[in-house]
Amino acid sequence: MEALQQFFSTIPTDLGFAYVVIVHLAPDRKSELPAILSRCTTMPVIQVADNERAKLEADHVYVIAPDRKLEITDTSVGASSFKQPRGQRTAIDLFFRSLAEAHGDGFAVVLSGGGSDGVLGTRAVKEAGGVVLVQNPDEAAHKEMPSAVIANGTADLVLPVADLVAQLAELARDKKKLLSFVRAATEAETIPADEEKALRSVLDLLAKRTGHDFSKYKRGTILRRLSRRMQLVHQLTISDYLRYLREHVSEVQSLFDDFLISVTTFSAIRNPGPHCSVLSLDRSWKPWKPRSRSVSGYPPVPPERKPTPSLYSSMKNTNVDRSNAI
Repeated sequence: MEALQQFFSTIPTDLGFAYVVIVHLAPDRKSELPAILSRCTTMPVIQVADNERAKLEADHVYVIAPDRKLEITDTSVGASSFKQPRGQRTAIDLFFRSLAEAHGDGFAVVLSGGGSDGVLGTRAVKEAGGVVLVQNPDEAAHKEMPSAVIANGTADLVLPVADLVAQLAELARDKKKLLSFVRAATEAETIPADEEKALRSVLDLLAKRTGHDFSKYKRGTILRRLSRRMQLVHQLTISDYLRYLREHVSEVQSLFDDFLISVTTFSAIRNPGPHCSVLSLDRSWKPWKPRSRSVSGYPPVPPERKPTPSLYSSMKNTNVDRSNAI
């Protein structure tokens, strides 16, 4: 709970994002989560419960209710009863999977918590073109959940909460500048001629460095994966990213790894909608290597069941283009 309180106490309230918070709650007790978060932020905090469906609005916080699961669609978040018995429920995995289907290139944030619920969901988010952000286990009150996601190889960014919050505003600004590019990926729109040329150069460079030619793969998928990498390294045009790629050998491998994920798994994921789930990176971040199955000595952990906060933020300005997706 401390991580959520820190997050909402410091995050700007005018970024234009909608935030959905999933935690493991006792099914037979009233939740104090809405009241707790309301003391941390001036944004409206809404508990979604009892088969309700809430319209996603910018600068609003939506929280799970006891004994309910949340799933997100293109424009709303809805609550429903679990079909599984207690002990077999995976509220975070369920939500992240719905996020991957509805808003492919979203951002999922995993904070302090226990167990492994969320690991499969974060993989779905990443495979759909999203970014997975994880609180550094060294500062987490409960290390198990962040450590499990890291050990599974799905964490793109591992940072203290304060750094996650600080980077969010920068990512939000970058995201808005990338809207036309994301729209080209999702709606088959064209990109400027110089950017098209830069795209061909990126694929040529990747082919020369790795021996794999991705030029024949689905264009929307390639643009979506490229957009993901551009966000992570804060390059706002393909031309800028091409220069970055030439100067940073490790980024070639990271882009290659992302393309491999997309061409092997993306067929099961629908095109994203206009919302974004958010976070960003710190200067100390190093490109994630999916081949490595552990980070900083954190091994996979057994599925214990401590309260596990998971945060999704979905960008939906009232006048935003339908190409938005974190």
